[in-house]
Amino acid sequence: MGAGVTSETEALLRLKRLPGFGDRKIMQLIRAHGSGIGALRAVQAQGGLFDSTAKPHKPETRRTAGIRALPITSSGYPELLRDLFDPPPLLFLKGREELLRGPAVAIVGARRATEGGRVVAEAMGRILAGAGITVLSGMALGIDGAAHRGALEAGGNTIAVMGSGLEVVYPRSHRALFEAVGTHGLLLSEFLPEQEARPHHFPKRNRIIAALARAIVVVEAGERSGALITVDHGLDLGRDILAVPGSLQNPRARGTNALIRDGARLLPSPAAILEEVPNLVEEAATLGRDGSPHLAAETEDSGFPTDVGLPPGLRPLWKALETEPHHVDWIAGQARVDAGEALAGLSTLELLGYASRCPGMRFRRG
Repeated sequence: MGAGVTSETEALLRLKRLPGFGDRKIMQLIRAHGSGIGALRAVQAQGGLFDSTAKPHKPETRRTAGIRALPITSSGYPELLRDLFDPPPLLFLKGREELLRGPAVAIVGARRATEGGRVVAEAMGRILAGAGITVLSGMALGIDGAAHRGALEAGGNTIAVMGSGLEVVYPRSHRALFEAVGTHGLLLSEFLPEQEARPHHFPKRNRIIAALARAIVVVEAGERSGALITVDHGLDLGRDILAVPGSLQNPRARGTNALIRDGARLLPSPAAILEEVPNLVEEAATLGRDGSPHLAAETEDSGFPTDVGLPPGLRPLWKALETEPHHVDWIAGQARVDAGEALAGLSTLELLGYASRCPGMRFRRG
């Protein structure tokens, strides 16, 4: 049966469906035999482990369902995932695969988040997405869902790493969000498309979130929150860790407050996030929606740069700027955003050379 296997994807799908063949064992075989096809042939040579009448899902079936399988041997496989001790040999994707090429920040936290925590996560998702940075999370209730919604509301990019296969909506109450991310962002999973969510899937999912993120923000987390597993993986991978402080009386803030005590960078407000990741802001500003570099910015007759190359979320602020300085509140009103988001966006425009800060919290172009 192995002679009929002509693609890495099909070979890895067959290996993943073998009883007792976990991803670590598959990766060992790939390293020993150079490819998924080589690994499959080696396993077959050991004793005919395959039912010749079986009809496993083929890549064509996955594509017709809008799901693409991406093997680790592909040049398109995310380089950041190769930092893991146990990278998934096969990824399943639905949506905009190009988002894997841009800078991403993970926003994670409690499923049973407070209303205040959800508001912070949503605002941070809007701010990051408005600056062109992809918002990464796990589609869970609470903080994860709020972060994804904020990014989508800003018209920006978001990736959801699932603890189930991509044919399974989990949690079920997130069906509309799941479909929105699959259409406008990217759904990603290491689990076979039909696999249901299982408790042991989520710690595995968290290591992928940590690896794909360039920085990890924890909004609310108890002392035993799964978000802290993501942080542990992030620390092992050398990722930046940031945390939003909370009340001493809020049990869902004990984990985040402990992170700050242990050295995580403190985020006093959603707007502060862009000041903490200026390198990602600059990188995002150089990339288009397809992850490729922008062409050099054009200029107007006035000598000021145009909004060519700016992330969509920053364009209303840039258009509201004039050659005469105006207070941040006035600019926020013109751009129809709140003052906090306006200040964060204007600070980003200043960093990129599109705005100048003047005394009295005023800004002008250039």
